[in-house]
Amino acid sequence: MFINFDFMKKIITSILFLAAITFAANVQILEPTGAEFSPDAPKMVQSIVRSAVAQTGNTPVEGSESIQLRTSIMTMGSTFVVVCEQLNNGTVAGSGKQKAGSIDDLDVAIEYAVQSALANLAANAPDAAAYAPAGAYQESSPEVVYVVPVEHGYGSGSGDPNDEFAHKRPTRNYVSYGLGVALWHNWEDDYNESMDWDMGFVFHYGRIFETTPHGAITIMNNMNMSFGDEWQWHEAFLIGGRYFFSTGSVSPYAGAGIGLGLQSDEHMDTDNEFAIGLASGLEMGLVCFRNSATQLEIGLAWDAMWDGFEAFDHRFGAGSFYIAINY
Repeated sequence: MFINFDFMKKIITSILFLAAITFAANVQILEPTGAEFSPDAPKMVQSIVRSAVAQTGNTPVEGSESIQLRTSIMTMGSTFVVVCEQLNNGTVAGSGKQKAGSIDDLDVAIEYAVQSALANLAANAPDAAAYAPAGAYQESSPEVVYVVPVEHGYGSGSGDPNDEFAHKRPTRNYVSYGLGVALWHNWEDDYNESMDWDMGFVFHYGRIFETTPHGAITIMNNMNMSFGDEWQWHEAFLIGGRYFFSTGSVSPYAGAGIGLGLQSDEHMDTDNEFAIGLASGLEMGLVCFRNSATQLEIGLAWDAMWDGFEAFDHRFGAGSFYIAINY
């Protein structure tokens, strides 16, 4: 008896395909949270999630369904963490977590996090652990189903503004150290008929808290020193912010701050060698390798301080050029 194996293979494939359609479900794609690393990131992430759901054999929909897929993206240094949760009638019925070492691997991490979260829905869903690429790390087991109550609040539509307050966007924090050169001046008085301009050195220290892809809160301290016939020490401690003009790996910025300043100056009258008062400053520069956990910064800064809090005609100023490492 002759058996056509090719014909039998086609029949078996068709039966499996019909079985997969039978077990497929409509999955509502919820708006992702944490995708704020670029203006078009939320739509991009949602499109990748929709494509990944279709690959599992299920049907992505936008209307209300009993089965929903919630996606959250978090940053840990330069690493992206993707968490997908399957909500079934208000409870988490499946979850998947993946890590991406860079934004280039984020789409792969999203796909396998979706497959893990929906592994119990589609009969033809691939094994995410078996096919995960080297750049994505499997963090969940599809065989284990976690059922926990849904937390009301962010994105739940509860309407209580206090619920939104507890959910904050993760920030990238950097410490900055740098060295460079400075040019400073004192004020004109009876002792100094003209401003004294001196070259010096600058030691730069800062803290940078990137709250959005384009904005950061900064704490900056530039300490200027010069050596020679006259000793001078000028320091400004400023709290302010920066605006980044792009989100790429090389990003120019501009910033400003206000705070306190200190000055010790042998050019002044011996009765007024030390001054302390209000200070303000402007900065601009370029951050290289901004998408990395370690960055190279080239900066220009100008700050001014006044002797005391009332004598605004007694003003010191200093310009600084430095190269810094942010990590």
